[in-house]
Amino acid sequence: MSNAYAETNHALAALYLERIGFNGAFSPTLTNLQKLLFQHVTHIPFGNTASFLGAGVPLDTEHLQNKLLVQHREGYCFEQSLLAQQALSALGYNAVNRLGRVYFMATPDQTPSLSHLVTVVDVDGEEYLYDPNFGGMSPSAPLSLSRIGEIQETPHEPYRLIPVSESGLNPDTLTGMRYMLQACVLDEWINLYAFDPEQPVAANDVKVANWYIATSPDSLFTQHLLMALATPDSRINLMDNNVKIHSPAGTTQQLLETAEDFKAFLEESLKIAPGHIDYQALAGKIADLLK
Repeated sequence: MSNAYAETNHALAALYLERIGFNGAFSPTLTNLQKLLFQHVTHIPFGNTASFLGAGVPLDTEHLQNKLLVQHREGYCFEQSLLAQQALSALGYNAVNRLGRVYFMATPDQTPSLSHLVTVVDVDGEEYLYDPNFGGMSPSAPLSLSRIGEIQETPHEPYRLIPVSESGLNPDTLTGMRYMLQACVLDEWINLYAFDPEQPVAANDVKVANWYIATSPDSLFTQHLLMALATPDSRINLMDNNVKIHSPAGTTQQLLETAEDFKAFLEESLKIAPGHIDYQALAGKIADLLK
């Protein structure tokens, strides 16, 4: 490892810890991995303002660090998982990215595309799913890949990883997948996405998948505005202009109507720094969408 790389590695680690509000000495332990993920999902919002407004979604390291860590912006899975893998590696973990297929709220009749990127982390010989970027259903604790079929508690919902053969889906729609992530919502286990922790990912695979998600007229991320952030005891979700806040006390709802409404919500509730989003364009596109 060159000195230049070590300096960059150290800088990234420090910047990531500062951005997510992690204080104190750090070593690459499971306890700290749990703290990192909780801090990540409560500090860096999920969101797709760039793809929704027709802007590009670059994945180069400098852009990701500047957008998510320096500018205090939001990002979707390709941005956040690439950054997470880089930051975790800089912090001393053995972390790799893996591509998955999304099955949330769907029973497909054909195999979905590889449209979700996650991070798998090895801690003392045991692998964990580290995924701060599945929108309003992001697990807020690492999930052990050694506990397949077991319920794993998080500060929010319970989750479990099961063999895809037990997901209830047609095997023909599960090409190349090994485990299904499920969440327990209102006492029902629902499929979220599937992945294979042993399947390597090429950089060009990620590039192509990101290009489709960011630019295709068929992509959910060009058709709708999707934002989310967890708090210690609740989840804040936005789809288009509809805000829902889920907490132990129940669900509250709010509709955003003006550019000022969007600005206040994104900057105050989602903690996005001002000066980087065109709220007039955002509100205008939402208004056109809802006509």
